Amino acid sequence: MPLKLSMVALSLLSLSVLAGETTRDNVLWAGGLFLLERESGLDFSAEYQLRLDDDMSSLSSQFVEGLAFYQVTENLIFNSGYRFTKRPDRNEHRLYLGSFVDLTKSSRGLWEFADRFRATLQVGYQHDFNTQFDGRLLDSNSIRGILVVSRPGTETLRPFLLGGVLTTWNDAYNFGVDKIRLGGGLLYQLNKQSRIRFQYIWEKSKFRTPEKETNILWLRYEMRFGN
Repeated sequence: MPLKLSMVALSLLSLSVLAGETTRDNVLWAGGLFLLERESGLDFSAEYQLRLDDDMSSLSSQFVEGLAFYQVTENLIFNSGYRFTKRPDRNEHRLYLGSFVDLTKSSRGLWEFADRFRATLQVGYQHDFNTQFDGRLLDSNSIRGILVVSRPGTETLRPFLLGGVLTTWNDAYNFGVDKIRLGGGLLYQLNKQSRIRFQYIWEKSKFRTPEKETNILWLRYEMRFGN
């Protein structure tokens, strides 16, 4: 009996140690996106975002990102761009190349609500300069995939769900799953040219010591110019 009790105590201690190796945080992402849609050729977007961590009490970063979009077919849009991120202790840079693939019927562009169920796969490659992994500043490569599904709500309200995986490789880590994201939210159409995005994301960061789970509240104002 003492041996069995010792084994149970050891097992409980091991579980408590493992549980302690995951940190948790609640963060806020807030900002605005401005989209220029044209009848033909490239469309463009510019976004500013502010991020607060440590239970939304301290500034983590703020960034400005510019993207260009080109619709290849009714179901396929390519995009690429650059992000400049300012953190309290350093600046970071990102180059991005990706695509939006409509897995259901023909796309209605980047802005309009589809009057049907819609599933869109976002796939992209990004190269980050001067990013941090376990205290080291280095360049890093990632491939991310995000599946977004939505259904008709009302003329002004559209709910959606999402799930995504970010795979990363650099001098600190071999190729592997870095982040897992699950969440959902609402798009609220204010008028023909502007809307608000309310979104919640649960994120698991695996390339950290210790690993980290984060609850993300994301609020974004979006405005369209052009068509």
